[in-house]
Amino acid sequence: MSMTAAAHDAAIPAPAIPHLRAVPPLPDPAPGTTAVWWARLLRRGPGPVEYSLVAVNSDRFPDGTPVDMTAVDARGRRPAGWQVDVRHRASDDRVVRIDVAEELSDTCPPMWFAEVTHATGAVPAASLLAFRGSAFRPGTVVRPHEVAAAGVRMTDRIAEVRWWIRSGLVDTVTVEPVYRGRGVARTLVTAAEGLRFLRGWAPLRSDGRLTDAGAAWLESAPAAWAPRLAARCEVLPDADAEEELTGVARLLR
Repeated sequence: MSMTAAAHDAAIPAPAIPHLRAVPPLPDPAPGTTAVWWARLLRRGPGPVEYSLVAVNSDRFPDGTPVDMTAVDARGRRPAGWQVDVRHRASDDRVVRIDVAEELSDTCPPMWFAEVTHATGAVPAASLLAFRGSAFRPGTVVRPHEVAAAGVRMTDRIAEVRWWIRSGLVDTVTVEPVYRGRGVARTLVTAAEGLRFLRGWAPLRSDGRLTDAGAAWLESAPAAWAPRLAARCEVLPDADAEEELTGVARLLR
C-alpha cells in the first residue's frame, strides 16, 4: 500500500532546534603596544660569526630594553612581534642584510639597500637608499662604492630616507611615484630604525612639519612609532618641484 504525501511528510522527523546561548558582543581589539625592545641573537653557521639585532614590538620587556639572547640557539627564529632584523658580522659590525616583518612589508617589492653617511655637512646625517634589481640579493646592505662597482647609479634608487643622526629627526623620505602606496616608505623607515640602533644613534622621529602625503603615511604608521611622531603643526606643500625646502618640509614627498 502506498503512503500518501501527507503521511510521508509526517513520518520525517522535524530537524532539531539548536540550543543557542546569548553571549555579549566581542570586545574591540586591544590597542597595539608602543613598547619596542631589542633582542641580540647569535646566528650560528659555517661562515664568520654573525649576530642579529631584532626590534620587537611587545610588552615582554620595557620599551627600549636591550636583551642579550645569544646564549640561546635561535635556530633562525625571531621573537614574536619582531619588526626588523639587522644582521651583522661580529668582527667589524658590518651589516650583512636587513629583513622587515611581513606584516609591514607584504605589499613592498623586493629591495636591497645602500648605507650612506654625510660627513661634509655641518650636522652629521645618514641616508638609507632602496634599490630594485638583481645587482644584489633582496635585503642586502652595501656601501656606495659597491653600488658603483655593480654598475648601478645612486640616482637609480627607488626610495631614500635621510635623517640627522644626533637628534634622529627625519629630514626626507622620498619614494619614486611609481612605487608609492606599496609600503616602500614603511619598509625603508623600519629598516633605517634598525640600522640606527646598531650604530648607537638617536631614535628616528618627526617634528610635526608635514606634507599631506607625509601626514597620511604617519596616520597608518605602526603603533610602535606613535611616541615619536609629533602632532602635525605645519602644513607643507607636496609638490615635488619644491626643491628649495629643507628639513622635514620634504617628508614623504
